[in-house]
Amino acid sequence: MKHIELRSKARISVAMTYFEFIKKNARFTGFGIITMAFSGFGQTYVIALYNNQVLKSFDLSKSDLGLIYSIATLSSGLLLMWSGLFVDRMRLSYFTSITLFGLITSCFLMAFSSNIVTLFLALFMLRHFGQGLCTHTAGTAIARAYNKNRGRALALAQTGLPLSEGLYPIIVVFLILNLGWQQSWLVFGLFLLFIGWPLVLWLGKAQPVPSTSSENETNQEIETGMSRMEVLKDWAFYPFTLFVLTSPLLLTGIYFQHTVLVAERGWDISTLASAFMLYAVIKVVISLFTGFMIDRFSAVNVLPFTAIPIIGAYIFLLNSHALPETLALFCYMSLVGMNVGSMGTCGASLWPELYGTKFLGSIKSLTGAFFIYATSLAPWVSGILLDSGWTFDNLVGLSLAITMFTLSLLLMTLFVKRGLGRQTETV
Repeated sequence: MKHIELRSKARISVAMTYFEFIKKNARFTGFGIITMAFSGFGQTYVIALYNNQVLKSFDLSKSDLGLIYSIATLSSGLLLMWSGLFVDRMRLSYFTSITLFGLITSCFLMAFSSNIVTLFLALFMLRHFGQGLCTHTAGTAIARAYNKNRGRALALAQTGLPLSEGLYPIIVVFLILNLGWQQSWLVFGLFLLFIGWPLVLWLGKAQPVPSTSSENETNQEIETGMSRMEVLKDWAFYPFTLFVLTSPLLLTGIYFQHTVLVAERGWDISTLASAFMLYAVIKVVISLFTGFMIDRFSAVNVLPFTAIPIIGAYIFLLNSHALPETLALFCYMSLVGMNVGSMGTCGASLWPELYGTKFLGSIKSLTGAFFIYATSLAPWVSGILLDSGWTFDNLVGLSLAITMFTLSLLLMTLFVKRGLGRQTETV
């Protein structure tokens, strides 16, 4: 009975902590949530739903489209290393307006693409302003605004991602079937222009409110930290970065080839789109819980546990052939949601925790560029492997092996750093 009471009190504590924080910061956290959600227009899980239409419209092979997408993504990452710096130098409203204007333009460009050149430019802009700058803007603004409750604040902002992941696939499939694939991008551009942009600017004008009186005192400490060059000289930065990038890299390749999964298994893509809704709900719950755990135990300590669900997802998917498609897809996407929800919040909290917030925009633009470089390779490589005769199961098996390897590196890094820390304390 005592264990049940303790668990009940823990759940109440988490809920009350978030309730108090949201009550004081609803508008500013709303800015983070909506801006994160708008990144969905440039994310692979949305763009990949257009693969069949794009392949037919432009007469491309899977590897051709994968290469175009990878080059567009890589180019956006290169630009992000420069453009992301300006979030440290410009007013938030100005930087947000530039980001959303670019995203709106990319939607219209996608709607009117008529050749490979305009397709490439549209994909480049969607990836840069959507996946790149929308997440960068929201994550940097929220992380900089809070110190003691950074985990909770970032967890709330991260809920914008599952919100888009749950809604966009359903909306995209509906619009493609009823209007056409390019017409759907016109709808998205008009929505962002007349509703999304004004809403985000209004939300972003709010002032963040500390959750406790001590937060004001700690705010004096948060504008310190390591510069980008100092971070690059820290050997531990690389295994941390490799682990944080592993899941997005591999899932990008898998998401991009989801049409291959449903084709090989004889499943319905609409079932997969529906599974994203459960994925989104689970991702929100896990993200919020992870934010609470980070504020209690630190992002560094929570980070290794984020690998458990994705390892389970890969193993489950490899053994799901005999299961009904609804059960298989919903269980698979649930495990993926647990991983992405925990990793998203933990990864966002990790860099300010390790390196401070004074140069956070610079550091996040660097890690964001690494993220985009990694995800740029996945569609191209996965397309080549599938064209050469690999099955979807082969991709999943490779993903499992890579995840186990990077987790081992992370655990060794933590072991060494803690050992060095104890030696320093002894001296």
